[in-house]
Amino acid sequence: MSHPGGLFTGDTLFIGGCGRFFEGTADEMIHALRYLGSLPDKTIVYNGHEYTASNLAFGKFVEPNSSGIARLSEIVKNNDITTGKTTVGDEKEWNVFMRLNTPTVRQVSSESFPHHLCL
Repeated sequence: MSHPGGLFTGDTLFIGGCGRFFEGTADEMIHALRYLGSLPDKTIVYNGHEYTASNLAFGKFVEPNSSGIARLSEIVKNNDITTGKTTVGDEKEWNVFMRLNTPTVRQVSSESFPHHLCL
């Protein structure tokens, strides 16, 4: 059995969220998240900080009826630390910053993201 691979995301991608950026532009962050989203879905995410519970609260605000958010809620409920418990595929399912082009995220956002920048 081979390992699915791991991704150490530092301050870029968090479980259910993304990092604040102090340098660079929103376009550059979107490009970085798009790149991370292009990795194999089974790649395990090892994020740099444990903000999953607060990211979940934001995700519930943006997409309250999302099945992905419901799954993330169960992971948070059952684990004090979530690092290493999710994958790139999971992030594409519940992370609103990896779902910028979905109708529900676009509806909640006050910004209109150019289609070519969306994940």
